[in-house]
Amino acid sequence: MLHFRMNMPFSYMALYGSVMILAVLFLRFLLKERMPKFVFPVLWGVVLLRLLVPFSISSPLSLPVPSAPFMSDLFSDQVFFSETAAYAATDTAIGQAALGGAEASVEAVAEENVMAGNGSAVPQFQNVGYGTRSLRNVLPALYLLGLAATAGVLGWQKYSYAKKLKGSLLMEHNETVNSLLRELDMGHVLVFTNDEIASPMVCGLLAPKIYFPTRIDFQNTVLLRHILAHETMHIRRRDNWMKNIMLLTLVMNWYNPLVWVMAKCLASDLEAACDAGVLERCDEEGRKSYAYSLLAMAITGGRSTLLYSAFSRSEVEKRVKGIVHYRKATVITLLFSLLFLLGSTAVFASGGQAPFSSYLAPYCASSNSRWGVKARIARDISLGENAGERAMEAIFSVLREDTSGDPDILEREIKAALAEAFGVEKRAFFVELNLCLDEDEIAAEYAQWGIEKGKDGFWLYKGKQIRNYEDKMLGAFQSREKGETDISVQRDRLGNIISVEVWRRGDREYDERTWKTEQGKTGGGKDMTLETQESE
Repeated sequence: MLHFRMNMPFSYMALYGSVMILAVLFLRFLLKERMPKFVFPVLWGVVLLRLLVPFSISSPLSLPVPSAPFMSDLFSDQVFFSETAAYAATDTAIGQAALGGAEASVEAVAEENVMAGNGSAVPQFQNVGYGTRSLRNVLPALYLLGLAATAGVLGWQKYSYAKKLKGSLLMEHNETVNSLLRELDMGHVLVFTNDEIASPMVCGLLAPKIYFPTRIDFQNTVLLRHILAHETMHIRRRDNWMKNIMLLTLVMNWYNPLVWVMAKCLASDLEAACDAGVLERCDEEGRKSYAYSLLAMAITGGRSTLLYSAFSRSEVEKRVKGIVHYRKATVITLLFSLLFLLGSTAVFASGGQAPFSSYLAPYCASSNSRWGVKARIARDISLGENAGERAMEAIFSVLREDTSGDPDILEREIKAALAEAFGVEKRAFFVELNLCLDEDEIAAEYAQWGIEKGKDGFWLYKGKQIRNYEDKMLGAFQSREKGETDISVQRDRLGNIISVEVWRRGDREYDERTWKTEQGKTGGGKDMTLETQESE
């Protein structure tokens, strides 16, 4: 099931685009000499699409959405939120609510449970620090400044060339050029000469024109044929459109060095693809002649290949080497290239998805099972009406029949039930299981290990007050300022208690916890809220 939206944040477009650039560079390094030359310009086109268009396609190929502070959009002002403790409290509350065969699907219980003293924390907004806020305020201005500077430089280059081309002379009476264009079925294209340019070029989008430097030997018919064949190939392939889209991408992503590397590689690959297009119509002698024509047009130094065709000496040398090693593509090679393009495009287009709400259903627990379930979606999919209710029905259908008590078996069965209910793959769901016991069961288990609840609702260990208590698998936590011990209840994968870790005053672990608590109170724990957020 595919799900399409136009909601990709700019920062995620830049991230996914950068990953795609690295992937194409790697493929280019491995396969450049083995694949037809048109393959990589097409792949670069997919990368440009990712960097410019905010589409998001969710598919079974989609990877989890990255979640890191720097990934927030440059132009948004988000506040980081820590709610791990609240979820733990919710899990405990629902576990305690599943009494006497009742099934529970509760969200609001968490607040009541925490306020009653059964949980240790209420969700609080965390301040990420003045320095971070200041940086977030400055970044948009820096980005716009760089964008304006890059647009100005590239725009000035295009303006300078356009100004040079204004004095060009139309070659309307050159029968050699006109006959060659008719042979190429491009008789509608206008050809000009200009004494301010050093090598041939194509300029224009809607009505592209070919420009020759006046230094060309117009009596050399072979040279003219090769140049016109190459330049008209650029026109056929709409390479000027591709280069202008590339320039727009550079302006939008001026800060990303990978985009500049991509631009250089794309310009080179476009030239190689046009050379290959010309060589397909040549025999062995024609290819040698074409290589000599390129060498004849090579110039010292070189014009920016980001704007126009590449005839600098270094670029011509690369192109001649490509001509020497040129081999016509076989049917098998073309078929493989087509499959390669389709597969790569599918992966690139749907591999990254925009941020989305993973919420599917409230926490579900049944007295027929020792486990409570929280289900989420792993990718952005449309599940239709009443998705939450349908998900709960699927989850409860599994919990009611649970006889194994094995969380791994339950997870597989719940994913299968959800996949069947919504008609998507099992990997589309995340299933989290927590031990879910009623108060009497918990008290009976704890009593065997010397843990009992005091009159104030807080746990005691062997009659002594506990400062910090946790039972991770149960999702239960308690904390108070004073106490003689810290304890952690350890369970095996089936939820049975196997040990209780105890730290007393004077133990290294206990003293470290005390120090961290005191540092947090006095403000000595600088950036502690940010570290907590990152650890979650």
